[in-house]
Amino acid sequence: MPRKVAASRGHSASFTRRVLICSALLTGTAAALNQAKADDVNWRQFEGTSIVWAYDIHPYADAVAAQLPEFEKLTGIKVTPELYPDDAYWNKLTIQLSTKSPSWDVVGTGIQPAWDLAPGQLLEPLDRYLSDPKLTAVGYDYKDFFPALRDALTWKVKEGQIEPGSGQVWAVPHGFENIQLFYRKDILDKYGLKVPTTPPEMSAACEKLKAADPAITPLGVRGVRFWSSIHTAAISIAKSYGVHDFIVKDGKLDTGLDSPESMAFHTDYVDMIKKCAAPSFANDNWYQVVDGINSGRTAMAIDSNMFGFWNDVAGKPASGKIAFAPPLHAPNKDFESNIWIWSLAINAASRKKGAAWLFIQWATSKQVELNGAVAGKLVNSPRASTWSDKAWLEYAAKPEFSNFVDTFKTVQDRAQLAFTARVGFAEAMNAWAVAMQKMVNGADVKATLADLASEIRSSM
Repeated sequence: MPRKVAASRGHSASFTRRVLICSALLTGTAAALNQAKADDVNWRQFEGTSIVWAYDIHPYADAVAAQLPEFEKLTGIKVTPELYPDDAYWNKLTIQLSTKSPSWDVVGTGIQPAWDLAPGQLLEPLDRYLSDPKLTAVGYDYKDFFPALRDALTWKVKEGQIEPGSGQVWAVPHGFENIQLFYRKDILDKYGLKVPTTPPEMSAACEKLKAADPAITPLGVRGVRFWSSIHTAAISIAKSYGVHDFIVKDGKLDTGLDSPESMAFHTDYVDMIKKCAAPSFANDNWYQVVDGINSGRTAMAIDSNMFGFWNDVAGKPASGKIAFAPPLHAPNKDFESNIWIWSLAINAASRKKGAAWLFIQWATSKQVELNGAVAGKLVNSPRASTWSDKAWLEYAAKPEFSNFVDTFKTVQDRAQLAFTARVGFAEAMNAWAVAMQKMVNGADVKATLADLASEIRSSM
C-alpha cells in the first residue's frame, strides 16, 4: 500500500514542509542521534526490516512523519505510514486487529478503544520491552511521562474485564488532550462579556451575545451520536456535578447516569446547548468546532485545548485572538477535566514486534517529542520534561498563544481520566450521546435518563 501522509483537515502542511520544519531543528535531532548511539541499545539490530505504522490523520502524526528520515537513518528500519481520516481510522483499527491481520505493526490508539482490544489479546503488552536493556535505552526514562497518563494505560485483564490501577502497560503516550474552554477574545471584548465559568453563566452569556449579533454562534461543542461527543465537554462538566458513568452499588457495578447529580447536570447542560450551540449541533464533530472558532463564526468552544493553540499560530485567521480558560463546572464546585491520550501500541499479530518497539521508543523519546512540540504540531507533549524545556516554553509563550501555557498547567493539575475503565465502554457512551440529542430536541430529561440507565444495565 502506498505511503499516505495526508494533510490534517486544514491543520497540517505538506509533507515537504514538515520535513523542512524538522530540518530547522537539526541541533535537537543531532542530539537525539548522538544520545541513541551512546545508549546500550543496538539501534540497528533489526536493520533491513520494514514496518507499517497506522494512525489517524492528525498533527500529532505529522510531528512524527516529519522526522521519519532520521529514524530510518538511525535504525535501518523502513517505516510506511498509513494515515486515515478520523471517521475511517477507528473502524479500520478494529477490523485489522480483530481479524489478527499482521499488516499493521504499530497502531495509534486511545485509552477507551484499547479497553475493548486488550482482553482479546489483540494488543501486545509492553512491559517486557520496557524492562529489557537490549531493547530499551537507559535514557528513555518512562517515568518522565505524566503519572496520570501512565496510570491510565496500565491495567489488568481479569475474567474478560478491565481492572485498572496496576498490571500491564498496553500502550505508550504519544500526545494527549485536556479539556478547556477557549474563546475569541475579540468577540467577547467587543460585546463586554466575561468568560463564563458555569453552564448557567454560559447560558446567560449566550443569550446576550445572540441578542447583540445573531450571526455569531455563541458556543461550539460536539453533538454527534458517538462517544467522542461525550468525552470532551459533557463528561468534564458532568464530573464537577458529581456524575459517574459507572458506580459500585451493593457490591455490584451499576450506572450513575440516572442519579440526582446526573439530573442536575443534564438539566443545566441541555439548557445551555439549546441556548448556545449551533442548530447543526447534532451533526457537529470536532472539525466544526475548530472551524467555527478559527473563522470567528463561533465565539467560544469547549473541547481539546490544542485546537485553540493550532488556530493561534501566526498566519492563521484567528492568530492571537484565542485565549484559554478551565472548562465549565457546577456552581460552587471546582472544575474537572477529562483526558484523551493518543498512544502508540503494537499489534499482537505483528511479526516484527522488535522493530515496532524501537519505532515506538524513538517516536515517544524526549527529543522527538520536543521536536514535535517546537514545530507547533505536538503541542501537548505527554512528557513532563518538555514542559520545562526552554525551547518549548519560549515558543509556546509567544504573544499569539495568549495564556496557553499557564492555563495548561492549571488544568493539568486536575486533569484525569473521567470514565470508568471497562470493556463495552463505547456501546454505553454511544447510548449516552444518543440520549443527549433526544434531550436537546425536547425529550424529558428525567425520563430519558431513566431509559438510558435501563439500556446500559441491560447490557451489563
